[in-house]
Amino acid sequence: MSLFHPALAFLNLSSGDIILVMFLCLLMFGSKKLPELAKAFGQSMREFKKAANEVEDNFRTAVQEEDRKKTLPPPPTPAPPAQPPPPESWPPKNP
Repeated sequence: MSLFHPALAFLNLSSGDIILVMFLCLLMFGSKKLPELAKAFGQSMREFKKAANEVEDNFRTAVQEEDRKKTLPPPPTPAPPAQPPPPESWPPKNP
């Protein structure tokens, strides 16, 4: 049984493969450009993870809100306002 998922089979690289890839990158981009590329890649990965976490948090909050709406009883209906007493005339009339 394989330890890796078939979709991740391309990550099964030996140390010689990794060295070859690094050497090809050095030849293609040059030694001065590689640190800039690595920094840009790291920043983009950080932004991607931040956006993914925000989406996950928003989704989790929405699910919790829906669960809370289902479990809470409906709010009580307010009582109708009391009828004001009939107006009295002032000064009182003498019979």
